[in-house]
Amino acid sequence: MTKRGQFRCAFDAQDYDASVAFYREGLELEVIDSWDRGPGDRGTLFRAASGIIEVLTLPERPDVDGALGDYVPPQGISVMIETEDVSGYYRRCEEKGLAVKEPLADQPWGHRRFVLTDPDGLRLYFFSEIN
Repeated sequence: MTKRGQFRCAFDAQDYDASVAFYREGLELEVIDSWDRGPGDRGTLFRAASGIIEVLTLPERPDVDGALGDYVPPQGISVMIETEDVSGYYRRCEEKGLAVKEPLADQPWGHRRFVLTDPDGLRLYFFSEIN
């Protein structure tokens, strides 16, 4: 396996515009690319630490399994994003009224973290190492 390349967490959003607004305005993640090729082919890439979160519209054409835009909420997956100042980031998220599922707390393995969910229910862990 190569050490170069990208790591992306991609998903089809139930409400594309709400999800893009959540990541852009709510979480203040940098938009690194976006496209709009018409209904069913829109996407936005967000920088998330050393990875990328890719928010996509539900497709309007069958995928490789023949499914046609069937929305399936994310299950059994979470995204963990390291930030330099998790305490300050937590305060900004609270001020914006984002859906905090677990408040800021120190963890026994040496992280300070909090947990949010995005509009589709994807769990997002934000953390910093405790010095």
